[in-house]
Amino acid sequence: MRSAYELSCAVLQVLLRRFQITLNLSMYGVLDFLNSKKMTDVGPMDLIDDEDSDVEEGIDKQTRTKLAYNLPGSMPNNGRPIIRTKCLKIAPTGRSWAAATTEGVLIYSMDESFVFDPTDLDMDVTPEAVEKALSEDQHQRALFLSFRLNEDSLIKHCIMSVKPTDIPAVASSIPFRYLQRLMEALSNLLENSPYQEFILRWCQEFCKAHGHSIQENFRTLHPALRSLNKAITRSHQDLSETCSSNLYSLKYLTSTITKN
Repeated sequence: MRSAYELSCAVLQVLLRRFQITLNLSMYGVLDFLNSKKMTDVGPMDLIDDEDSDVEEGIDKQTRTKLAYNLPGSMPNNGRPIIRTKCLKIAPTGRSWAAATTEGVLIYSMDESFVFDPTDLDMDVTPEAVEKALSEDQHQRALFLSFRLNEDSLIKHCIMSVKPTDIPAVASSIPFRYLQRLMEALSNLLENSPYQEFILRWCQEFCKAHGHSIQENFRTLHPALRSLNKAITRSHQDLSETCSSNLYSLKYLTSTITKN
């Protein structure tokens, strides 16, 4: 048993690719090359039960250990747990998949921007709940739910759905633990969205509301602040070039009209 889950062709049994699912050396099955000193005729020494199998207590231990190996994320009563992949589900898009392993559920994706790192989840925190809050004009609640789901597309959608007049109130109500995620989303929006004034208004309002907290936790927020500063500087340079070009064009047009 190896620590990499092997995807094979169902008919030809051809190995297509291997994915590493753990580096935890305390589990059995992580090493590609086993120590020959611990190999016996009946298998690895680490998996051999030293208890007397004729004793009822020993039989119970063996049964419990065997059952524990079949449960993802469980820990057997004796011996080292075996790293295994019990279930695999592929997303309908075909670009991501999830595997239920001994250490828990692992999610893989072909998209570099895909990040699934939810926090404070419960039964009510779902994408449907976010859309419902937006439809009811509860922009603050929708934004908080998107932060808890930590899905980039949902966070950006909630930011862009806030009315310009509501930005100060929503920005001031954001807890400190979500500031870094908000700055990362705004940085990305500045680089890819045409609504520059709207996003800069967001930057201005959340800096006004949380300036003191940002100063006190500068080291923690420094990477996000640096990305945001770069995005604002780049946007300023692009706009200044466009405005300068338009200014010269307007001066030429007005001078031509005056001469005529």
